[in-house]
Amino acid sequence: MSVIDQKLSEIRQLVEDGMTCKNAARALKIIGIDGYDEESLKEFKLWNDYMPLDMEYDECRRNLHMLWDSVDRVPLGVNCAFAIPFRQILAKKLFKSCGDGFVANEGCRFNFANNIEIGKNVSWNAGCYLDAKGGIKLGDFSMLTEYVKIFTHSHSEGDHMVREYSGVEIGDYAKVYTAATILPGVKLGTGAIVATGAIVTKSVEDFTLVGGIPAKPMRKRNFDGNDLKEMNQYMMKDRLFQVYDGE
Repeated sequence: MSVIDQKLSEIRQLVEDGMTCKNAARALKIIGIDGYDEESLKEFKLWNDYMPLDMEYDECRRNLHMLWDSVDRVPLGVNCAFAIPFRQILAKKLFKSCGDGFVANEGCRFNFANNIEIGKNVSWNAGCYLDAKGGIKLGDFSMLTEYVKIFTHSHSEGDHMVREYSGVEIGDYAKVYTAATILPGVKLGTGAIVATGAIVTKSVEDFTLVGGIPAKPMRKRNFDGNDLKEMNQYMMKDRLFQVYDGE
């Protein structure tokens, strides 16, 4: 067994055993971060802990979220052979639900992971941000590219503490391109595409490409196949780290 495989095996066992503060301290050492013990991690606070939303993390999910963010701060975090399977292991327990074949690149951030539902073979490229306060669902083979932002809440202009929440749904095989923004309440239909830099304020129909600020329908998606699998919407070459869904 390689060193990477051994580390992943140890992380997987710790997650299965329950990511207590004691196990989280061990996990940090495995990824190369020392100096934290069980007691210090009990005092650890995330951004979520100070948000005015009645949705608290338990000890396990808080530690999993901390580990997710921490791996980007060590050399192992840029070693895809470790970092992608590492995030897959965490995601199964961290999110509300997560299908097989989930691929997340470095720098992806979110709040309230227990409000995120992920289908099969979903992929996030570098620097995505998901505000999940109102809930986010990502369908099978959906794809977020670099620096996509999704928001599910808004603030009153008269009182910043007054907020409204509305979930976002990304349909199967939908793609959101670089630096696009999805605003609360939006639903992207099956196979929908959001162009680079667009700001989406309204829901998008199936197989429709939208672009601009605010985003508007531009045309139908270019797809002449009969089966969605023909879109070959995998993140990595040779479908690495994902689950092949062909014949």
